Amino acid sequence: MPKTLAQLRCPNCQTPFQSPAEQIIDVSKDPAAKARLLSGSLNIALCPSCGHRWQIATPIVYHDPEKELLLTFLPVEMALPQDEQARILGRLIKQIADDLPPEKRKAYLLQPKAILTFQGLLEKILEVDGISREQLDAQRDKMRLLEELIRLSEDKLAGFIQEHDSELDANFFQLASLTIQTTPDKQARIAAAQRIESALRLTSFGKQLAAQEEELRAAAESLNQYKDKLTREVILDLCIDAPNENRVSALASLIRPAMDYEFFSLLTNRIDSSSGDQKTHLINLRKQLLELTEEIDNIEKARVAQAGALLQALVNTPETDLDNAIKEALPMIDERFLGILQANIHASEEQNDRSLLEQLRKLDQRIHDIILESMPAGIQFAQKIFNIEDEVEAIKTIKASADQIDDEFLNTLISASKHLEESGDTKQAERLNRLYRRSLRASMRAKIQT
Repeated sequence: MPKTLAQLRCPNCQTPFQSPAEQIIDVSKDPAAKARLLSGSLNIALCPSCGHRWQIATPIVYHDPEKELLLTFLPVEMALPQDEQARILGRLIKQIADDLPPEKRKAYLLQPKAILTFQGLLEKILEVDGISREQLDAQRDKMRLLEELIRLSEDKLAGFIQEHDSELDANFFQLASLTIQTTPDKQARIAAAQRIESALRLTSFGKQLAAQEEELRAAAESLNQYKDKLTREVILDLCIDAPNENRVSALASLIRPAMDYEFFSLLTNRIDSSSGDQKTHLINLRKQLLELTEEIDNIEKARVAQAGALLQALVNTPETDLDNAIKEALPMIDERFLGILQANIHASEEQNDRSLLEQLRKLDQRIHDIILESMPAGIQFAQKIFNIEDEVEAIKTIKASADQIDDEFLNTLISASKHLEESGDTKQAERLNRLYRRSLRASMRAKIQT
């Protein structure tokens, strides 16, 4: 959604400056805005002079059309007269209504619920989402625990972990990850990430996670042994012979598409032809696999829905705000999202929807450019070389830009070569190997000359 520029004066050093502020949080237009609001990263001002950080006092209108929820919040410290409050909130609500098609302008838009405090605003949103006050209190407790963990001296870390081990669970580390991502100070972000990583290794949850990762590697190795000879019968045997439930879970996560109707028919036939302990084992295995595949499918549906909502929000973002919206959404832009974007481009081509097709293609190009811009310089240079089809031209570019050859560039070339070789494209792998050797020579010559 469009942002306004707030005129601010730093309460610490009195420096005047401007900072962007979001006044409309419309989850249908910008799903990521809700996460920014709930995580405390929304409307944060950072003084360019002294680095002081605080939350901007600004009106907020929160809109969730799916839940028919419209909330308004005016900070008390703004001390606005009643008529001025009504004017500001009326303008923001009108902007929300004007962005909706006529058939979606319902009665709830005429009855916004006023929230008196910022904390009350967060609690109301979570309440509508089905999160109880007890859950909210538990979330606050975890946030306080996180703050204590980050401030803790290194020599007290082990004792702290031992005391709070049961509280340092999956939800805690998810909260920690989100908090770190929204920390604006780079050094503080790095320090916090290092502390969380150290803590994770010491917790029961972290050790369990490490065991699961080990089983995932073992499962991948067992599957790789069969390569092109991997059949449903082989997969079933691997599941039956799995040393523990973590191995079964790992196999299910790696080869979910193969666990289809035919696979479960094979398993049922094995059950019918077995007896005793073996039959009990197979029945329990079937139960576990059915639960695992259902869980995997539900997670995938949720991720697809989230990616679809994000795509819709980006398509509806004004072009002037698109780059900022993409940068904020980068953590959620993955292969799944890009696949949905390509599917929509293809559908627009088939339906001859030129207007939407142009929007989607522009979005695709901007995402590609911004992802590339966010990469280290060496990886950007490697991508440039990948895009040059003529090998002679690629070598010329490498020689002319030898100063851009660094470890990131060389590692990217060799990694891409290994990936192509593993996938069977030996011709392209050999081409990248030649470019890698040329790059090493060009880099050495450049260093000798300087």
